[in-house]
Amino acid sequence: MADSGIPLEEWNGSVATRELHQTIKEFNGSAERQTKKLIRLTWAIAALTFVMLVAVVVQVVLALSE
Repeated sequence: MADSGIPLEEWNGSVATRELHQTIKEFNGSAERQTKKLIRLTWAIAALTFVMLVAVVVQVVLALSE
């Protein structure tokens, strides 16, 4: 190994392994941020749906009271 001119850390793959772990950590961080955004959007959609439901109920009540 030492005679081949390849550094030991490249020979045993530790650099590639370290880069792979770093890439996985970055991907997981990105996926976590995306998940949090999607959860917030889901809650926003649920809140708007509730507001719309209340508005429909109010309209039905007003229409029936006339």
